[in-house]
Amino acid sequence: MKGHPILGTISGFLFGLFLGVTLFMYGASPLHSPLIWILPLVGIVLGLVMAAWAPFGSASAPQPATSGGITYASGDTYPAQTSGTTLEQEAVPPLPDPGASEDGEQDHLA
Repeated sequence: MKGHPILGTISGFLFGLFLGVTLFMYGASPLHSPLIWILPLVGIVLGLVMAAWAPFGSASAPQPATSGGITYASGDTYPAQTSGTTLEQEAVPPLPDPGASEDGEQDHLA
């Protein structure tokens, strides 16, 4: 079997189980209803079907990212920018001393 059957089985069972518990807790179905006990089994079957059918893997190898820039639908192309260029070009000023006032004197609380 192709796909992830164990993941589908566990996920489907848990989905059906919690759906049945939710229906019981909200009073939509009584506890003696066979629906509460059938939902986990239906969830297992649907989980197996989804695991076999869903495209979990890619058919081809992923394409490497190009660094040529961004091309929009209109055909305009903008050059790629490296991250942090503005931070590398500008110096960050130091933080002021929290105890000093604007004129450079120390603030004292008396």
